[in-house]
Amino acid sequence: MNKIGKTGTGHCDGSNEQIAALMDENRQLRSRIGELERLVRRDILTPLYNRRHFTDILDQWIWRAHRYGGDYALMFIDVDQLKAINDRYGHDAGDKMLITIAKALQHNVRRSDVVARMGGDEFGILFENIKASALPEKAEKISKSIAKQWFDYNGETLKPAISVGFTMIEGGVAAAEHLARADRSMYEAKKEKRG
Repeated sequence: MNKIGKTGTGHCDGSNEQIAALMDENRQLRSRIGELERLVRRDILTPLYNRRHFTDILDQWIWRAHRYGGDYALMFIDVDQLKAINDRYGHDAGDKMLITIAKALQHNVRRSDVVARMGGDEFGILFENIKASALPEKAEKISKSIAKQWFDYNGETLKPAISVGFTMIEGGVAAAEHLARADRSMYEAKKEKRG
């Protein structure tokens, strides 16, 4: 009989049992690889992409904007008062708020848009085929949707709020600069809220 290969338990002589064992080992390995790929791309707490993967996609969109043109935008979102919620109610309450906001953000974008948790209390969204003039209205719609996501935590009603900044994506401009522009825009929005 032809030799098929080696498993972790020894040499395979081609018997049905050993072929089945190899196939099972292969399935398990593919499953582990898939899980590792997911961990590299996804935020641990929410079902969203993480900052690293988001930045990789942003780089691709910058290249597309440079090469083909088109209307792409970056939105940067900061959760208002998350530290105060963590301090008063504990990190479980803050985590629940982040998960609630993540789900609401996913429901407020198209399938072609990309949503990520950038870390801590920050989220990012990439929009394609959107005009700059539509961004303020989109930011307002998302803010209002988040404000409706009240939830109960140990008998207390917690009400999330966000500050939103945005910028159009320009070809030839580094991802770090786009993120800095959207971040500055978000801090301007936060200042306006405070009065």
